[in-house]
Amino acid sequence: MSQENKIYEITQMMSDNQVIRGDVSHAAGVIKAMLNEKYIAPIARAIDAENKKARKNPSKEARLLAALKPFVDINSHRALEKAIDILYMQDTFRGLAGGMNRPRKPAATKAAAIDSIHEDGIYDIDRRCMEFSGQAAILPIFLMMTAIRASQL
Repeated sequence: MSQENKIYEITQMMSDNQVIRGDVSHAAGVIKAMLNEKYIAPIARAIDAENKKARKNPSKEARLLAALKPFVDINSHRALEKAIDILYMQDTFRGLAGGMNRPRKPAATKAAAIDSIHEDGIYDIDRRCMEFSGQAAILPIFLMMTAIRASQL
């Protein structure tokens, strides 16, 4: 009889949507906290450190725009500040990209010199193209999304 009571209790608990929603919400919170701690927070700290470096040692362009500020209409100050922030963010991304490992180019082989189109119309896969195209294109997008997300936390 106690086995039947346990089955009944479990069935009752599973049929209560609030309990299930609470458990799913709790699990999602745990996963979110873990992902934030393991991935997002270290990236946000690296971005913050690079941004502080960029602001401590501004580029010529950022210094020029800051020097122009007293000579332009006060209504234009906000636009200048936004432009300077964009330059700082650009320098931040350059600093981050400079600290990352670059993919190594594979050694040239005889196979690279072979024609990639065969008589049956099938193409060979260009492994060098596959290695470099995806990594280089996604990095700036990923960094920008992380910076935006970190500023919202």
